[in-house]
Amino acid sequence: MRIAAVAAASLLLGCGGPSGGSVSLVLDIPNAVLDPKGISTVEVRLHEESGDTEINVAVANNAFDLGTIDVTNGVLIEAVLRTDFGAAVGYGRAAAPSDLTAGAEIVVPVRRPIVYFSGLVSEDIDRNPTTTNDIHWSTAPATYSDLSAGTNLDGSTVLDQRAVVMVSAGPKLFMIDQSPSDPNGTLTGAPTVKNVSTGDHSVVGTLPAMLAGAVQDAAGSDDGRLLLVGTSTKLFVVDTETGMAKPIADGDFEHVAVVSAGGGAMTAVAIKRLTATGTCPQRELVWLGISADDVNVVMTLGTGGYADVAGDRGRAFYVDECKGELGEATASGIVMMRGGLGKATALAVSGSQAWIGIEKPGNPAQMSLVSAPLAGNDPPRTLFSEPAVQVVEALDYPGVQRQLSAGSTVFNQLEIGAGGDYVAVTLASTYFGQAVPAASFPEMTIESQELRVVDAATGAVVQRYRSWCDGSLLIAVGDIRNWACATSPGQSAPTNPNYEHRIGSMTFQFGKK
Repeated sequence: MRIAAVAAASLLLGCGGPSGGSVSLVLDIPNAVLDPKGISTVEVRLHEESGDTEINVAVANNAFDLGTIDVTNGVLIEAVLRTDFGAAVGYGRAAAPSDLTAGAEIVVPVRRPIVYFSGLVSEDIDRNPTTTNDIHWSTAPATYSDLSAGTNLDGSTVLDQRAVVMVSAGPKLFMIDQSPSDPNGTLTGAPTVKNVSTGDHSVVGTLPAMLAGAVQDAAGSDDGRLLLVGTSTKLFVVDTETGMAKPIADGDFEHVAVVSAGGGAMTAVAIKRLTATGTCPQRELVWLGISADDVNVVMTLGTGGYADVAGDRGRAFYVDECKGELGEATASGIVMMRGGLGKATALAVSGSQAWIGIEKPGNPAQMSLVSAPLAGNDPPRTLFSEPAVQVVEALDYPGVQRQLSAGSTVFNQLEIGAGGDYVAVTLASTYFGQAVPAASFPEMTIESQELRVVDAATGAVVQRYRSWCDGSLLIAVGDIRNWACATSPGQSAPTNPNYEHRIGSMTFQFGKK
């Protein structure tokens, strides 16, 4: 039997069809100020074992007709709302596979493509780092970029409350706040988890979850029910319906990813930091089977240079920075899929593609972002590859500038947004410049942190925002004293010092990591 599929934003039900049957695809939006706007077409993707189907149709009067679709069971559905120019203004996916049968109503929540990032602020109280160690650390409101708005970031779009970690869970959004300690910025306070409305960004509740240790990473399930939180001492699962947290494993967990979830259960992968030995950091790759009845499985799949993990459509993946490889993880072990990548330290997977952040030590240090198919031997495609440099300018001498090369640059986060339209990374770089007495340049140590969002298809920059740039100067007699970081071509920066903060976490609404 073949049936007609009819759908609409918010509430239209399907009707009619060649065989008298119909299915309704309901795209559920918040019905608030952050609803997707300017919708012209809808792109529906149907993923099944036999292959993928993509349907593009026009939207008129908040409705669209998908035409005839074969009756199929176990279909995973994604939807992208686009403008006349093809820009994504909304994206969502079903939390679990659905059956396309007559009379079915399938609800897919859809949200704007917004990227959120958060972190700490450090301040040298007496502005004299060479003789005192009085650095004060504090949290800051999370910053966000609405990619459907098409405007450059200036730091002014912030949430009302402070956060050190932002985490999305399907259509839901959460923030985790925790107090840092002076003078090293270690997170030592009691973490708090808050539910943030995806309709207007207001905080709608605080979960009673009790966590311990410094929060380092978090991921959420597509049904919005579970959060996986890695801290410096334990791995926790938070049930967002009850608000309660339960510890799953002990250890220093720095990266986590959800593989699959449903009915209060979850499979996931995580990276547990060990004591570094030799030239390569040693970490455990951990497989997690978390059940609703608290019968949990925690297995170490291996020890090595595991740097990041990702989950997509029930599969788990990893990169090893020492072996330069991308691989797949299962409950049975690991399988290498691609080698020769170099120092691969960041990973995100969506559909048939992996996006990999590669660090290249040197002077200057370089960073590359590449995409590679999960199947086959086609070479990776480079989205960008460049040295890390920072220009500083003398405030009291217009036109006097100095370019510094990075001694190190690292990928902190990598995530896919809008179902594969966007790739976002956060980068942290450290620069050093020797004193140049002839030019009255002091010795400089500068640190910068940046959010970069690129078009996944072309590599074109969508957002490049330097959220933080600060450092120390070793001033000698006669040196130029007042310096500031300049912006690079195509880069924006905070328009107000109060907007500046480091980037400790980053997530898309409905992101893939």
